[in-house]
Amino acid sequence: MEINNQRENTQKVVVRNSSLTGAEFENCRAEEVTFRNTSLPNFRVECADLSEARFKDVNMSRMLITDANLSDLEIDGAQLGGAFIHNIGLPTKGHPAYREDQGRQRPLRFEMCELAGSTIASSDLSGVHIERCNIEGLTIDGIDVSKLLKRYQAERQSEGKELQEEPPQLTPLLKRSGAAFVPVRDIEKARDWYCRMMGIPAESVHVMNGHLCSLPVEGSGIILDTMPMWGGQEPGGPPTFKTPAFTLLTDDLAASYAFMKEHGVELVTPIEHDHWFAFRDPDGNLLMVCKA
Repeated sequence: MEINNQRENTQKVVVRNSSLTGAEFENCRAEEVTFRNTSLPNFRVECADLSEARFKDVNMSRMLITDANLSDLEIDGAQLGGAFIHNIGLPTKGHPAYREDQGRQRPLRFEMCELAGSTIASSDLSGVHIERCNIEGLTIDGIDVSKLLKRYQAERQSEGKELQEEPPQLTPLLKRSGAAFVPVRDIEKARDWYCRMMGIPAESVHVMNGHLCSLPVEGSGIILDTMPMWGGQEPGGPPTFKTPAFTLLTDDLAASYAFMKEHGVELVTPIEHDHWFAFRDPDGNLLMVCKA
């Protein structure tokens, strides 16, 4: 059967219980056409207006849609294994189409997509919202999002504590220590010794004004000084108190004690209370090493 050049809406074609294998529809108007209980494998639609088309209870596996406008497309209650829409997935247990051997639906994949404002490689995700989801194992560029969020929440809580109102200040002095001054007789020898003990390159520590240098350490600073204004020119050198001038911190007290002993340091006490020991530097300053 062949129908040509019928442009008026006067004809109605009804085909029932027939084979249309190899049929072609070209340059046709076909509004409100219905295919029901029809086998259409390898069915092709090209250069066509399918706006507001409806597909229901159909097998569209391995179907290819390319160069298409799918704006406002809604897919509901469909199997998309290998491909949120909503109510998507293989039949659940109890559904007439459920099979015990159906396994899991293959993961979905989105690439080179314009997803701005949507709710996952080489895509625009600006404005995307992910809410009330299980994100265990979700990664973005290799970063575990769940761990990242937990760290972010912990930092927010920490910031909140810091922002709590503090009591009125009773003094203009800050509640933290500054650098500790260590009187020495020979600034270069003292610098070299301290750098060797603390693993600091001596060439990175410069002597300033011919009599002092600041050691690059974490926490409170250490300043070595021959103190020319405070008795440094006296034969015995600058006077010192008979108590430790400052403490050095360690994570391994026993190893630190052995290290000092190996380097011939004058140890004043053994390890006390499993927490500290005292020693003297080459200038006789009494110091401590404490467990951090």
